[in-house]
Amino acid sequence: MLDQREFYALSDGEPPRLSISWGFFRPDVIVYLDEQELGRIPRRKLREPHEFQLKDGSCLRIQQVFGLRILGVGFEPYFRISRDGEALPGLVSTPAQRLNAAKGWIWAIALLKLMQAIFAPSKTVALPLSWGLRDFVEWYQSFSGYIAIAILLFVIHALLKPFPQHTKTLFTLALTLILINFLTELLCVFFCQTSHSGYLAAIEGLASLSIYQAINVTDRQ
Repeated sequence: MLDQREFYALSDGEPPRLSISWGFFRPDVIVYLDEQELGRIPRRKLREPHEFQLKDGSCLRIQQVFGLRILGVGFEPYFRISRDGEALPGLVSTPAQRLNAAKGWIWAIALLKLMQAIFAPSKTVALPLSWGLRDFVEWYQSFSGYIAIAILLFVIHALLKPFPQHTKTLFTLALTLILINFLTELLCVFFCQTSHSGYLAAIEGLASLSIYQAINVTDRQ
């Protein structure tokens, strides 16, 4: 469970032949080609470029670089991989991996909202004072709003397993809720004047992207 593995195709249109495996407690990263170990890279040297000679004479170059930045927030590093100087097509995600990733994001955002509710300065349960934009955003960023969204997302996550035939509908509901969260976090930068809203918006933006990809997977199934 603590081991992770990513798969890559060596060129466009080919099945994934290259994989990189690592674990939280393992001192090195293992590179496989066609399920045969190609070599290992010590974790402490991942930021340095490493080259592996393939049987066809080509040279595979692997280096870990910082991940993307959204609204100034840096996310986990990724591997930059090239073959004879040309970048590989990219990470190959299976439909099951995308669906599981989306489910994980739904759970994570629900837990995040629950934690925000726990640490909210006021624990008062109330409806918005009005449906004006400012009042709605402030309610959404209050204990009541946090609890409401957390409960809805936890329920959606719980329903995904017993009702697989409604996966697309449930993902669409979750995406709608998280996109509303994303927009209110951005608006809260102006209305609520909270410094952490930009960071939360970045996290919710990534969650929205993952769920959107999962919805596209369900369309092709």
